[in-house]
Amino acid sequence: MVSYALVGRCGLYCGSCMIYRAYKESGKLRKLIAERANCRPEDIRCEGCQTVLTEGWDVEGQQWGKNCKIVRCLEAKGLKFCYECGTFTDCDKFREIYDSELRHGENLIENLKRIKVGEVKEWLEEEEKKWVCQKCGNPISDYEECHWCGAKLRR
Repeated sequence: MVSYALVGRCGLYCGSCMIYRAYKESGKLRKLIAERANCRPEDIRCEGCQTVLTEGWDVEGQQWGKNCKIVRCLEAKGLKFCYECGTFTDCDKFREIYDSELRHGENLIENLKRIKVGEVKEWLEEEEKKWVCQKCGNPISDYEECHWCGAKLRR
């Protein structure tokens, strides 16, 4: 069953995010991210992009939850998604995450087009199927290995 909370405001499928997966499923991944981010494992929390403004997480110096540059920008403009901004494709904040995700095979502009025209459920179903470990079948993030079975991921 798809979760509409995983519709990223920038077009990212939140189910592929390390922060989300670590919070939902993996103490090991949560500890690894906490070490890298210099915070406590319990600070690694995310329910998905659509819940950030009501149940956000504010970890000093980090860029998830309420500290997300995209969320802050959209909130300041009174928008819900990047596509609602006429200049989002030229936005440095958007381009940074767009370029990063493109390296993982995710095209946020194409994702946003589908979200905009109402193909949200279909897109979420496709993303959910795409972001599973080929070895164990469990959901994965864009981390280099499956946090369930340790298989190296090809991204």
